[in-house]
Formats: sequence, C-alpha cells, structure tokens
Amino acid sequence: MGKKAGKVILHVVLIFCSFISLYPFFIMFTGAFKTSSELMKNAAGWPIRGTLENFPRLLNYNSHIISRTFLNALGVSAVSTVIVLVLASLAGYAFAKFKFKGKRILFLFFLATMMLPMEVNMTPLFIMFSKLHWLNSYQVQILPGIANVLAMYMYKQYMESLPDSVMESAYLDGAGEWTVYRKIVMPMVRPATSALAIIMFMGKWNDYLMPRTMITKQKYMPIMVILPTLSDTGTSYVIPWELIFAGCVLITVPLLGVFLIFQDKFMSSVVMGAVKE
Repeated sequence: MGKKAGKVILHVVLIFCSFISLYPFFIMFTGAFKTSSELMKNAAGWPIRGTLENFPRLLNYNSHIISRTFLNALGVSAVSTVIVLVLASLAGYAFAKFKFKGKRILFLFFLATMMLPMEVNMTPLFIMFSKLHWLNSYQVQILPGIANVLAMYMYKQYMESLPDSVMESAYLDGAGEWTVYRKIVMPMVRPATSALAIIMFMGKWNDYLMPRTMITKQKYMPIMVILPTLSDTGTSYVIPWELIFAGCVLITVPLLGVFLIFQDKFMSSVVMGAVKE
C-alpha cells in the first residue's frame, strides 16, 4: 500500500509539473488564433471565435519585414550549420585518428573554451567586428560560431570508435587522406552528422544574444530578434500580442516538427561516444 501511494503521489507531482511546463505553450498557440480584444478578455482559455487573420497580418507587417527576417534566420542557420559540420568533422578526424605533438594539450585547451560563457566574449567581439565593419551584416551572425568545440568533441568521440583497419585498407589501395575522409569516414559517421545537424541548426535558430547585439538594421535581423519589437503605432505602448503569439507559433512549429521526426537521433546524440567497443 505504501509503494502504491508513493507511485500515485509521484504521478500527481509529475502531471502537475508537466502542466506547469506545457501551459505557456497552450497560451501561445491559442493566443495566435484570437483577436486583440478577445486576447485581453480571455488570455488563458480556448478561443471563443478563432481567427486566422493574425498570420496574414504578421506576414504583411511593415512591408513584409517578418517574411524577410524569417528567411534571414533560415539562411543563417542553414549556412552556419553546414560550415560547423565541415570544420568540426575535419577537426574531430584529426584528433581521433592522427598523432601529432601537443595533441592532448591542444584538445584540452579547446575543451577549456567551453567553460567560458558567450557573454564574456560579447564585448571584445563587438569591438573586433566594428573595426572590421561587419556590424549589420550576415557574416557577423555566421562566422563567430563556426568553430564549435562541442561538435568537434562529439565527432572525435564517435570517430575514435571507427575501426582503423578499414582506413588502412583504403590507404593500401592508394587512397589519400581526403579520399578516406570523404568516402569512408563521413559515411560511417552519418548518425553523428544527422544528430549534430539538428542540434547546431536549432542552436543557431534560437540564438538571440549575438544578433541582438551586433544587428541594428531590421533587414539583417532574424525573426527571433524582431518579434519582441512589434508595435501597432511605432511605439512600445501598443503591443500586438496576437501577432507576437502568431510569430512564436510560426517559428516553433518547424522546430517541433523536426524534433518529432528526428527524436531518435536526438536521444542517440546524448550518449554518442560515451560507449566504446
């Protein structure tokens, strides 16, 4: 009886915690289908008279600036993800399979950089990019994060489990380092690449601090930065919350779909490289 009561209490607590975690998403999704007047009267309940007008209004807002910022976020995230995967896979391959002087110290140095929060580097990065005249550009949103230590570490851990005999056979057949990397190593680490692609894309897609600091012109902003600045009158006193909720749904649904489709790769990425055979 005591164990059953404990399980019941545990389930009640978990259900309550799940409700607290999911209720803000409920408000967001339902708020996207409410008018401004209904949202003021019924912010936390189901829509009484649902409407789809918020989405066309959002996309037509301020000369279609929302559509442009959505494409900005999509393009920056995609390009950044591709560059990160290429550089991280090359670095991970070098640390996993090559022997060179100072390898361990250099690897530990890279890992140490993960201990520094991004906020520490923001001021020197801002000064550096202002000197380079890169502020208000796309490259300032892409290049600072392309040397991703986490992706390099995960590639290294995965590649260390690859059998050396396969690569040695390729060397005996006359294959060079680039051929071995491109035609043998990368196909074998495809699960790692899939998981890292999702993680890196979502990390860049959700990035707020870097573009908020480096970008002041709306045409270069990602949608995550411009959504909180929406206003009906050009001031911060009249905030169209129904449009902001619609924008949140617009940027959340693609991520939710990606997670539901590739959730097995998310789970495999958690233990990637943790077990060696």
